[in-house]
Formats: sequence, C-alpha cells, structure tokens
Amino acid sequence: MGSEGTGFEGNFVIPALVLVTVGVVLTLRHFAAPDVSLAVRVQLALSWTLSLSILALVPADIAATASGDEKSRPTLATLWDLSYWITFNLTWFVLPLHQIYEDAGDFTVTGRLLTSLKENLIFYAVLLGVALLGVVGLTANGAMTLTGVTSFSIASATSFGIVAGIFLLGYGVVEVPRTIWRSANIQKRPIQAYRKVGEVAAALRIAHRQLLKITTASETTNEVMPRNHDLRWMMRVIKAETPKSTDIRGGSSTPNQETNQETHEDDDHGGEYDYDYDETSDMVSLRRALKRKTRVYRRTAAQYVVAVRAALEAEAVLNASGLGAGGLGDRGCLMSSSSEKRFRNPLRAARVGRLAATLETAEWWWRCRVAPIALRVSAVALGFFSILTVWGETFMWTTQTMDGVDVSPFSAMLRLARGNNTGMHVAVIVPLGYMCFCAMFSLFRLGMFSFYSLVPGGTDSFSLLLNASLTCRFAAPLSLNFLMMVSGSIHEMSTGETYRNTVLQNRLASNIPKFANTFNAVFPAFIAVFCGALLWKGFLDKILRAFLKRDDSERFKFTNEDDDDDRDVHVTDGKRACDRERSEMNATGSVGDVWHVGKSNPYFVDLGVGVACGVTGAGADEDNRDAGVESRGLLTGRNDLGSRDDLESRAQRWERNKTRLANAVHRGAAGQTGLAGAGGALDSVFANLSGRR
Repeated sequence: MGSEGTGFEGNFVIPALVLVTVGVVLTLRHFAAPDVSLAVRVQLALSWTLSLSILALVPADIAATASGDEKSRPTLATLWDLSYWITFNLTWFVLPLHQIYEDAGDFTVTGRLLTSLKENLIFYAVLLGVALLGVVGLTANGAMTLTGVTSFSIASATSFGIVAGIFLLGYGVVEVPRTIWRSANIQKRPIQAYRKVGEVAAALRIAHRQLLKITTASETTNEVMPRNHDLRWMMRVIKAETPKSTDIRGGSSTPNQETNQETHEDDDHGGEYDYDYDETSDMVSLRRALKRKTRVYRRTAAQYVVAVRAALEAEAVLNASGLGAGGLGDRGCLMSSSSEKRFRNPLRAARVGRLAATLETAEWWWRCRVAPIALRVSAVALGFFSILTVWGETFMWTTQTMDGVDVSPFSAMLRLARGNNTGMHVAVIVPLGYMCFCAMFSLFRLGMFSFYSLVPGGTDSFSLLLNASLTCRFAAPLSLNFLMMVSGSIHEMSTGETYRNTVLQNRLASNIPKFANTFNAVFPAFIAVFCGALLWKGFLDKILRAFLKRDDSERFKFTNEDDDDDRDVHVTDGKRACDRERSEMNATGSVGDVWHVGKSNPYFVDLGVGVACGVTGAGADEDNRDAGVESRGLLTGRNDLGSRDDLESRAQRWERNKTRLANAVHRGAAGQTGLAGAGGALDSVFANLSGRR
C-alpha cells in the first residue's frame, strides 16, 4: 500500500498545485487593475496559491492516512508546514503592513513604511495583548518553551478562524442557493438589475462629488502655493496624479448644472479645506485623500458599467423569452418578429455570416430556456449540499466527544469511496470546495468590508491585498474544520499501524490544548441557530440592533436586497438610468467605440479604468461607504499623521488662509501666476468658504 500511496501523491498533488497556480494567475489577470504593481501581484499570487493549496493537500492527506501510506507523510508534513506558516505570517504581519503601505500618501518608501507601522499599532496592540495573556498562562503552567509558544499561536489563530469561519459559512450556505434561485427568474431579473443600477448610480453620484471636491482642493492648493516653496516638488507629484476638475465637471454630454449646484451645496455643508502646504503632513494628507477618492470613484464607475450591462442584457432576455415583458416593450435587441426564436445581445455587434442565424437561435435556447432550468437545478443541488453541510457541522461534536458516533454525511461519502482514489478525492474536493466558496462569498457581502470589492479589470491594490489577507486567514481553520467533520471515517478506514490522524490534524490538533479542541468541535453546532436566524427575515438584524448602536449594527450587516429600505427608489432610478443609456446607444446606432456605458450619466468620467463585463464582488453601496470609512478630515489639522502641534485657533488659521486665497486671486488677475481667467473661480471658492464662517 505504501508504494501505491506514493504513486498517488505524485500523480495528484503536483498536477493539482499546478492547476491551482494557473487558476490564481488567471484570476489575478481578470480582477487586477492595470496600475497594480508587480510587487502586489507577486504577493497576491503567493497568498492565493498557498491558501487554495488546501484543495490539493487535504484530499492527498486523507488518502495517504486512509491507505496507511506512511512514506508520503514527511512530504505532506513539509508541504503543510510551508503552507500554514507562510500564510500565518502573511495574514497577521506582512499583508496588513502592505495594505496601508499601498494606501499611504507619503512621498518616500520610508515614510510609507512608518505610516503603515503607525496605523497598524492598534491591530498589533490587540495581538500583543493576546500574546501577553498566553505568556501568563504558559508561565503559570510551566510550559513557557518554544513548543509552548508555538502551540499557543496555533491554538489562538485556529480558534479565531473557526469561530469567524462558521459565521461566514453559515451565511454562505443560505445565501448562495437563494441567490442562484432568484437569478433564474427571467421576469424578475430586470427589476433586480434596475435596483442594482439605482444603488450604483447613487454611489457614483456621491463618489463623483467627493472626487470633484478633492480635485478642486488639489488644484487650488497648487495655485496658492508659491512656486519657490520648499515642498513644491511634492505638489508637482500631486498635480501629476490629479484629474482635471474641468474634465470631471464636463465628463458627460448632459448639462452639468446639477453637478455644480451639488458641489456648492456640499461646500456649504460638507468638509473643510484649509489648503495648507506649510508642512510635509499637509501634502501627505492631500495626496492620500486624493488617492482614496480616486480609487473609490474608479471602483464605483467600473461597477456602474457592469450593472448597466447586466440590466440591458436582462431586458433583452425577457423580451426575447416571450414570457411577458411587463411593460418593457420591444426595446431589447432581438428579432424581426416575436415568433422568431433568435437572441441578439444589445451590447454586441450583430453577428454576420452563414452561421449567424444558427448561433442566435442557439443563444436564444440557452438564455431563454436552458439556463433558467439549469440555474434552478443548480440551486436545488447546492441547497441540498447546504443542508448536508449544516448537518455535518451541527453534529460534529458527536464524532469528537462520543467514541464511535459519526453521523456526518461527508463521512458517509468517504466510506462509499473507500478503495477508489479518484472517488475519494471527489468526495473531499466537492464538499470542501463548496465550504470554501460559501465562506469567500460571505466576505464579499459583509457590510463591514465597505472598502473592499473585486471589480473585473478595475480592482485596486488595497482591495486585492485585503482579499488575500482574509483568504489566508481562513484557509487552515476551514481545512481543520472539515477534517474534524470526517475524522470518524478517516479513523475507520485507516490501515496504518502508527498513524490514525491526518498530517494536518497531528500538526494542529496535537498542538492545541484539549479544551480548545473541544471548543472547536462544539462551537460549529451554532451554525444551525445562525442559519435559522438568517432564514427568518430580519431576525438577525433585530438582534444586532438590540445589542449594538445603529452605526455599528450597519457595519456588521450582510447586504441583502430584501433589506433595502429604498428599494422602490433604486428600482425607479435604475430604470431611468438604463433608459438614458439605451437611448444614447440607439442614437449612436452602433455598439463599440462610438458608444460606451456611462456616456449619458453626468457623473461618469473615464479615468482610464480597465472595465470588463463580468460579476462584481460586493455591492456598489458598499463601495461608496468607503468614503465614510476611509476619510479622516482632509487637510483639517486633524489629519492621520498630525505632526503639527495644533496651537493655532481655527479663527487664526482661517484668517491666514483667507489672506492666501485673496493674494492668489489678485496675482491671478494680474497674470503673475498663470491664473488668467481663474480669478472668478477662486472668488467662488472663497465665497463658499466665507459662507461657512
């Protein structure tokens, strides 16, 4: 049996790891924005590959243990050690530092590193507090050794991952089948798409306003700042990164009086801009705010494109299906007569050639008849798998605490595949892959990650690094959770004389105290209660509101279209936006370079975002809340780095900045600073600022 297991390891693990690596590279190319640096891409590839390697290592580990192949265990142990400890250090140390480094606005590498260290101090302070508690406990038990510290680190990280992973898994097993089932309804799909467009359009409006504000602040600071100032080189860097406010105001073919009016209103009631440039911290704050607002706008604009495309396609499918347009009319795309079963995508040039009619007919059958049925079947199958997952998690404790009692359905699947290597791998990869997918799906939908989303072709470095950090954090705990779920069948099938546990269980469970192992086995039973609360609409949100403040409960709320208080407004606004986009498309008479999504939206500006048609991660409403999460008061003297001792009163600062702006206006009128014609603009800015006083 040993030789058979060794051959199996070589025939499965290496090809599986190669497939994982290829999948990671393709995923990275699909989501990463063009300006993502090589260093970020390399770190993402490493993080994702090591995290997803569990899909190759767990089946190999189970197969080697079940077959008694002890020769493969040293190799598997090495692979597990590399995967676990590298991802451990990535998720807790390397990636958090890299995230803030990419977000920092400093002008030197050293400055960005220091900013990252400062802003991670709270995170590391929590880790230090946990570590101190562990040191006290280890010292009291006389286990203050390298092995004891290692065991404590493993136990803490694993228990945290299992607790958080159970909540993510519970939401995913409920929402994934439900989302797929709803997407199969051709008649309701346009309404859902309109709601999404309405949400994204509202987010785009806010992001546009904030981008215009920070752009105006950057341009005004550039004009006010003397040309011979010591920090002028920093201003040149910021200027090169600043979109032109004239382009942002006139970014569409529609009149922008509404945009200008909103900007003035926002100036009267919104943020304060001191236009300071005396210290490095002023320039750093300005640059960082500019990077953040630009990043939010690009992501939101990319999601707007995807949402509008999805809505127009949903209309076309409904019109072509003959199931009742519900007042949509024949605006889609489609065919010369209502009885002709042909589908023509409104976002794609008409097919030509002898096979054009055949391909359009085949696409009609797929989109209007086959795909809805396939989605329903998939939803039912995944719903059944969700029930099995909840069943296995709920009764896992019986396997761990009651000898001989194993009611896990996944253990039964392994027993059925006993003696068949291929079947055993399928019995492991399918449920484990579904559990991982549900957990990752939940990360995209959780409201607290409002600054984190994956947009095809437009995802920034910050979001990519955060995704990698979360993926690394939950990989090993989910693997151990699955192994504990099927440990009964593994013990039963194991033919080895020495080992009856897998390598990962020996590496993790043997280093975790008995009470922690018991907790890790009992806590997953809570998933049944959690899923019940999710199915009972609004029950979980009521619990959160009872124990948390409103703002805090919103941060930890999963996004769901049923909980959209402004659903009707978003549907109406989304439908109007699609009508405008369709009218613009019909006016151009073609799809391609002449027309693009967003051309009819006064808040859409092309900032060079690589936008591809595809599926986004989190909702756009989650993206625009990034402004509230990330903003810390641009140029207000309470900036993030805050090196200035704020000894001046606000009145003194106001008088000084008023003098600067007035001098800039006079110099501009005299033609001394190249501000010819800009005096009126600065007068307007000055008037708005004076109005607040």
